[in-house]
Amino acid sequence: MEPNRRSVRPEAVLGGRLLTFAGDGDIVGLSQQVTALVYGVTPGETSYDEVLEWVVTSIAEVITDKMGPIIDSEVDGATGYAVTLRTPDGTQLAVDDLPAPERHVWKAIVGTLEGDSRRAHTCLDAVEHGSGPGEQAHALIEAIGWLDRLLGLPALNGPYTVPD
Repeated sequence: MEPNRRSVRPEAVLGGRLLTFAGDGDIVGLSQQVTALVYGVTPGETSYDEVLEWVVTSIAEVITDKMGPIIDSEVDGATGYAVTLRTPDGTQLAVDDLPAPERHVWKAIVGTLEGDSRRAHTCLDAVEHGSGPGEQAHALIEAIGWLDRLLGLPALNGPYTVPD
């Protein structure tokens, strides 16, 4: 009997390769691959927007796996995701404080977390069609780095509650 083999989507294969470069600290290899992808010279069956969407979805999945399905907010009884980022020096940044296109990528991540695929795609469109090649490359390299760092974080015990 043949083992049950699922086909792996091309964007997942390339995204995994990019993640390997990041995990190995090979910034040159990562930059070369992303630049080739941005300019459409990467051999294969995938595109920049498909890989970026895979990375965004993967980030949302890792956040969900590590934090639980939802974050409970005691502020107004609402549930949802409140994303605050920290710089290496510990400074907290709200997603809206990020420069474009990183802001759009994180808004797409939040949209994905909340199940709002329309908002996620709208935010990704802003990166894919509203940014130049350098900004696109930078956004994907940053997102790959975020995914790599998230994968190394420990999972929380139970849902995270946002304080009042």
